[in-house]
Amino acid sequence: MNDKGAREIWSGVIRLPAAAGWLQMLGADGMLESADHPLFSTILETEGQPQAVAVDLSGVRRMSGAAARALAKCATELGSRDIHLMVAAPSDEAARALAVDEVADSGLVLLPEIHDLITACVPDLPDSLWNGGASAAVPLPATELDALSREELDRLRGKVRDLQAKVRTHPLVAQAQGVLQERYRLRDGQAAFTLLQTASQRHNVKLRSLASAVLSAPRPEQGETRWFPDRVRTRPPKLTALRQVNSESANRGAVISAVLHQTLLISDTAMGNVQLADRHAGGLRIEKHQGLNEEFVDYFDVVGKDGTSCAQAARNVTRVTVTDVATDPVFSEEARYKILQAGSRAAHSTPLTTGRGICLGMVSSHHERPVHLLGPAQARAMDRIGDQAGRWLAWHQRTVVLDALEHLHRLALSA
Repeated sequence: MNDKGAREIWSGVIRLPAAAGWLQMLGADGMLESADHPLFSTILETEGQPQAVAVDLSGVRRMSGAAARALAKCATELGSRDIHLMVAAPSDEAARALAVDEVADSGLVLLPEIHDLITACVPDLPDSLWNGGASAAVPLPATELDALSREELDRLRGKVRDLQAKVRTHPLVAQAQGVLQERYRLRDGQAAFTLLQTASQRHNVKLRSLASAVLSAPRPEQGETRWFPDRVRTRPPKLTALRQVNSESANRGAVISAVLHQTLLISDTAMGNVQLADRHAGGLRIEKHQGLNEEFVDYFDVVGKDGTSCAQAARNVTRVTVTDVATDPVFSEEARYKILQAGSRAAHSTPLTTGRGICLGMVSSHHERPVHLLGPAQARAMDRIGDQAGRWLAWHQRTVVLDALEHLHRLALSA
């Protein structure tokens, strides 16, 4: 899809409750006046076998008869693949355009509201799910710990997490030390560590991130005083979706905190987390979290390619909504148990993506009640966060992290 089309439409996946399959969710903004609008080709390019393709029309101000007929053709084509096409929340004008016999005979399903998608796809959904359901669908172990025991348990868990972090970070830093010691003929590993630590602190880049950059960046040219002599520095992209943070500060921690804060505010929940892609760990690593218990944070510290909705969202680079954690087959049984234990029954995972569609991280909100859908305005706001934060993280990698490498290089040459 071209950039213009990407701005005009948005997409996501809704995983239906009661293990009833999934929906490909699409949305359009502005005006649908032409039969060659990118929305229609996107509908027909749907991969896999969703129960339905659902189009949110709440942001469409005008719809022409040609666009309505194009939707009808899409419905007929999808119908031949046993996939329903549904449109939800049309304006009065769009509803009139879609009310003609030619469109009605195509099999296109017209729904008044976004939330009607669930009942249209799962008409026999138990009332208990609409009413919130049980807090967990699996038996949780009884815990009879007094306050002192809980305090000690929390202390021990904190020590374990610290040890785990050191175990993860140490091999990476040790490899970087070895590379620097050989490259700059340093006297020992401690001298290499001092270089890493100094550059890390000077540019506010985590030691692990800097070590990873040392290992992945191309070797500087022999005798070159600059590591990246042809690099052109750019200003950070604007973060209009995160007004509580100054994007000019180049503080990655502040931006990540703002991403989580704004996500929880938009999705109206107190539980969520931000993960960043970690190539050396081979998955998504939790960078920031709120409202989730220690077992959740420990278990999902690093998420691989399978067994969770955020892994699916990263793999497909699209937002994934889980409407019922208790029944969704996307989760491994152990992952399901940990999520339910944390009090989550529904979740939204939104990728943080670069301008070229590369997933650099994930922000997820968790909700106590199942069958929780984002409203159209919420979905658009989340997409803006994912797009802007992803672009900012890409800028940080190619600017601030490389600044730290340049600083390290200068220090090493002058040592």
